[in-house]
Amino acid sequence: MSIKTLVLQQIFIYNEISIMWGVKIMSIKMRSNLILIITVIITILAVASPFIAGSINHSQSSTPDIINGKADFKNASSKHTLYLTGEWEYYGGIHIISNREHVTPKITKIPTPIVEPITSLSKAEGFIASYKITVTNLDYQNAIVYVPHFAGTYSVFVNGVLVTQSGTYVDQKAYANLDLIAGGINFNPEYTYEIVIEVTCNMMTSLYMTPVISDIDYTTTYSKIAQTFRSFLVGIVLFCGLFIFSYSAKKSFILSSKWLPVLCVCVAIRMMISTEGYSVFSFLFPFINYESMTLIICVSTFIIKLVALLFYSETLDLKINKNVIAVFCFVFLSLSLIAAVLPYIIFSPYYYIIIQASTIPLDIIILSNICNCVVRKVPYAKLYLTGYITILVGTLVDCFYTNGIINFMSSQFMPICFTIFIITFVVIYFEKISRIFNTALKTAEIEKELEIANTSLMISQIQPHFLYNALNTIKYLIKRDPKSAEKAVISFSRYLRGNMDSITKKEPIPFAEELEHTKNYCDIELLRFGDKLSIIYDTPVTNFSLPALSVQPIVENAIKHGVTKKPEGGTVTVTTSEDEHNYLIKVQDNGVGFDVQNPDLTPSDTHAHIGVNNVRERLENMVNATFNIESQIDVGTCVTIKIPKKEPDTNENNDS
Repeated sequence: MSIKTLVLQQIFIYNEISIMWGVKIMSIKMRSNLILIITVIITILAVASPFIAGSINHSQSSTPDIINGKADFKNASSKHTLYLTGEWEYYGGIHIISNREHVTPKITKIPTPIVEPITSLSKAEGFIASYKITVTNLDYQNAIVYVPHFAGTYSVFVNGVLVTQSGTYVDQKAYANLDLIAGGINFNPEYTYEIVIEVTCNMMTSLYMTPVISDIDYTTTYSKIAQTFRSFLVGIVLFCGLFIFSYSAKKSFILSSKWLPVLCVCVAIRMMISTEGYSVFSFLFPFINYESMTLIICVSTFIIKLVALLFYSETLDLKINKNVIAVFCFVFLSLSLIAAVLPYIIFSPYYYIIIQASTIPLDIIILSNICNCVVRKVPYAKLYLTGYITILVGTLVDCFYTNGIINFMSSQFMPICFTIFIITFVVIYFEKISRIFNTALKTAEIEKELEIANTSLMISQIQPHFLYNALNTIKYLIKRDPKSAEKAVISFSRYLRGNMDSITKKEPIPFAEELEHTKNYCDIELLRFGDKLSIIYDTPVTNFSLPALSVQPIVENAIKHGVTKKPEGGTVTVTTSEDEHNYLIKVQDNGVGFDVQNPDLTPSDTHAHIGVNNVRERLENMVNATFNIESQIDVGTCVTIKIPKKEPDTNENNDS
């Protein structure tokens, strides 16, 4: 085959691989984009659900649209909450009932906010306004007329009589608190009623929330249930955060756990500072005006998403450009700063919607990355995606509702979504803990089994026949050579003590200790075999460590299965050396040898083989050593142990 043909083949193979890899990447990207599109559609449908519910309620209640300040409630149902949407008469800068002032009204749509920039901070225009409608054929008993969750103070008059009041107005300063002082009204369809709402605000420029007519008992009961339910959900979120924080403080190995408690606190605060949550919040902090909370509510959405991004980035290892995050933070904070510094000039609920809408590009980036994780089958990616959809839907619906875009009671939508969001992460968190715990249990069981196996193998090194032979040797020497018998007893006792001590040692021991134990064993064998056995120690290098019972079993095999099987006996040599990177130990004998590739093992040889494998495993696991056996029949065997030296800490060297 020519060189040209080989080159063409390589080019063809390379092109094939490139095409396959490109198709795979495109496939992942296409599936990720498809999941992202489906996610966006689901989010849009979920956000649209309160609008749909409002349309259904409007249809079922047959609430008429207010046209040119007048409404006929002939077909309206008193079993439903009636939302007073449509064209109201607007009186800017005056309270037409309280101050008995009259000017030519304008017509404005409710809940569409009026935006009338204030050119002078001392001018009353924009701080004070009145709204009026005339209703006929209204049949509603024990009713209340009020404005749900309006961030300002207002008074409702029916035919000139004050029927509902929320907040206070003192020294030209409005204090909004969402509390209602109201009495039941019995509307008679035979009469015509004039409903006037006087608004006083510090920053607001319009009545941006939709006024409603509802049953007073139902409204009071619903308000209490909503406050209790909101407090319950806040308690769940705070409990989750506290529990995770306390657990993570003890179990530092749980990754990314530091952001989850922070996220829980941010979500809980967000749930407490708006709508029904503010009723509990104002009880704890009565000096904080609800109208002042509107900017905090807006900014808290940004904080939640930023903390969520940090949490997602760590748990899913999202590759999001830091410059994108920096630009996002700069734009959002700039818009928020403008709203905080110049509220009287540019304020409008629509402006807060614009501020919160500025976070949507980041939402798309995060969702895109999570969808990519779903395609790549990253663990828990689907749950993470579900969690982020809930927080996105919750913030959008709450933003639209609290700024008057949704005229259907949707205040419970956000806390439910946020609680699902936190519970989703808690489920993932404890699923991880469960897996780690189960893995730890299995690891502990394996370690225990390994320890038992190692202990059994170590104990098996003291074989009964060796004990029998050693004791017989000592018995023989007692009569023939008492001094040698005394030395044998000392060596034997030291050998037994060394074996017993090594069972409890899980860390590497100095080579000198292992060498001493090996010598105690060899001293006994030298007494047994006499001139048939010779032991040579050449160990100038001893400044390293290794697992206990690493050298002695190898020397034992060399004696038992090597030199003593030769009629004339032989020599076992133990040597140590070192090079630039390793410590070397060699145990060499000139015994009978064996075929390394195909050893024909007798039962006793099998036991020796198991012992050697045990030594090999402990050397590899504890000191990362390599174990090599070379042998030739009738020539002998050489076992080489190579123990890597520890690399010096480069950081310490650099610091020094």
